[in-house]
Amino acid sequence: MKNLIVAAAACVGVLLAGYDCAFAGQRDARQKTVPLKIVSRTTGFPMPNVPAELRDAETSFAQQNRYTGLIAKYAKQNGVAVELATAVIKIESNFNPKTRGSAGEIGLMQIKPATARLMGYAGGAKGLYDPETNIKFGMKYLAMAQDLGGGQTCNTILKYNAGHGATRMNPISKRYCGKVLALLD
Repeated sequence: MKNLIVAAAACVGVLLAGYDCAFAGQRDARQKTVPLKIVSRTTGFPMPNVPAELRDAETSFAQQNRYTGLIAKYAKQNGVAVELATAVIKIESNFNPKTRGSAGEIGLMQIKPATARLMGYAGGAKGLYDPETNIKFGMKYLAMAQDLGGGQTCNTILKYNAGHGATRMNPISKRYCGKVLALLD
């Protein structure tokens, strides 16, 4: 009963104080947002755990997985740097073609079935678990993100991660871009 009286008193207090008490500052004031400034390599992410001998100039990051041939084929076909494509796949699925995301993303490039269909895919969701199919349609999406992002790495990642219509870097895409830049170094 005591809790009910306290709750009722709190409600009456809010009603008497009025609507404006819920705002800090002016009610009709607008916040101005500005785009994030893109800076070069201050990501704070360490280099991935790759043995030094694999980081040599002769042995690039792109050569460290069994999907290198498929990645190179579809990256070149779509005008995407092989290193960028490899970094995206590493981050999205860690080269596991059976990965399924919490929002329905599937396979190596974590592409959603609806997105794959926009890229020309005509099969079912299970077909996207096939590495070649996933890379083929995921790479088309990455290439479009690259075009829409003006070829700039972080803009490309923003559009790949948050959607082609995204215009402002969000915290998730910012972290994603940092990881990509760390892998590309």
